Amino acid sequence: MSKPGKQSHHSTCQPFKILKENAYAHTAVSELLSATDVPDPQLAYIYGPSGYGKSALISSELRTFSRTHPDAEFQLITASEFAAKFAAASSNRRIPDFQKKIRSLNLLVMEDIQSLENRNKTQRELLSVIDEILKQGGRIILSSTKPPGELARFHKKLVNRFHGGICALIDPLKFQSRLDLLSLWATSDKIPLQKKELSLIAQKKALSPRELHALLIQLQTVSRINQKPMNSSFVKQYLEGNIEPPKTSIAKITKSVCKEFKISIKEIRSANRSQQFVLPRQCAMFLSRELTQDSLEKIALYFNRKNHSTVIHACRQIQNDLDMSPGLRQQVSRIKQQMGVYLF
Repeated sequence: MSKPGKQSHHSTCQPFKILKENAYAHTAVSELLSATDVPDPQLAYIYGPSGYGKSALISSELRTFSRTHPDAEFQLITASEFAAKFAAASSNRRIPDFQKKIRSLNLLVMEDIQSLENRNKTQRELLSVIDEILKQGGRIILSSTKPPGELARFHKKLVNRFHGGICALIDPLKFQSRLDLLSLWATSDKIPLQKKELSLIAQKKALSPRELHALLIQLQTVSRINQKPMNSSFVKQYLEGNIEPPKTSIAKITKSVCKEFKISIKEIRSANRSQQFVLPRQCAMFLSRELTQDSLEKIALYFNRKNHSTVIHACRQIQNDLDMSPGLRQQVSRIKQQMGVYLF
């Protein structure tokens, strides 16, 4: 459970900007969280494709909420994490403890609701949690890549609860909004790009806000490595694919992973099977397979594994986790950005 003023690792410190495409969703979340009395409605359902800024919007308002409601108990969690905690509580016969903690929250923020499709028991538990929090005058914020009506294999009563709140779509960004965001990020990250160069990047219609930011960081990295100024000519060449991102190695990837997860090279290459080291180790194996031409055997050897089957398992596990966890997706994206090898 998050205490007042504290949030999970899924929150973002990246500056947030209210744009035409997210204005309605921002108003819905802002009014729900700023209400001094019980808000009406008490639930906001924010949806849009992955990378469109749902987490950034919610996190920006949570910071304000924690200041204006210092005594409130709130938690930010993904639906997959909720399912895992519920399953663990069930296995350990501690469901009452689990229910007591989460149902007493003043605010529950749950991301990626769509990942609960086909999980009937977890859906029923979530329905009970939502009903209890709302009954006590609490608030609920949910995010999803799909509108409630497109949630296949969801309990009808649960979908009705979603429809009962404010449902707000975050639309794809138009050119001016993409340019405004890029300008904000360039200023925030101290990236020396002028409006002319930012306009060239903003013309990339197919990219989400997350991908636009990654591209901006990647341009800076490639510019530094190639020792070339970030002028219009450089930006055009890069966007046209005439300047390739730098090649990397298992060692460089592992160093970047260790920096992200705050562990040492020795620890990631050790035999320690604690989850604290297993996850980053699997990430490093996954990225080494994706970003280098090295064989499975060479990757296994670097991590002191007996055979390449460990690498195959790690790649499958991380790919599955990436589909389920937005937090892990953000971590992997940051690792790629810092190495200048973010793939679109």
